[in-house]
Amino acid sequence: MKETAKEIGKQLLEILRLILFIPTGFLAGTFIKFPLLLLARIQESMFGLKMDSWGTHLWQTLIFYAVGFIASIYVKPKFLPTKYFILAWSVLLGFNAFIFMSALPNPPYSTTMKIIIDAFAPIGVLIYLIKDKNNDFLKLTNTNNSSKK
Repeated sequence: MKETAKEIGKQLLEILRLILFIPTGFLAGTFIKFPLLLLARIQESMFGLKMDSWGTHLWQTLIFYAVGFIASIYVKPKFLPTKYFILAWSVLLGFNAFIFMSALPNPPYSTTMKIIIDAFAPIGVLIYLIKDKNNDFLKLTNTNNSSKK
């Protein structure tokens, strides 16, 4: 009876991880955004670089999504292959790019360069993490080796 309860608990945890692996990535990125804004303020006061420049926005966006993807891979359920993890994020980032690019003709809230960064920088970060064989942040080699056994 206890073994069945443990197994059901493990399965429920995996289902919860399946539901939460993408929102957890965004939440981790949001948590890291506050220290990034502090660094941008320090950068502005020490070096005179504007906090709202597109260069500052670029490095903040790159770090935000790198942290989000790495946190998301740790929450990803064990039964979900990495290729489906990449597919889920790719679909979401495709919608993200579409939404940002639809605002490009008349940017109501930002500059054109910041909209382009918001649309395509996350895709670049995901491609980099997929192609990076040295650090293997997305655990592609571990997943591929374990699935062959």
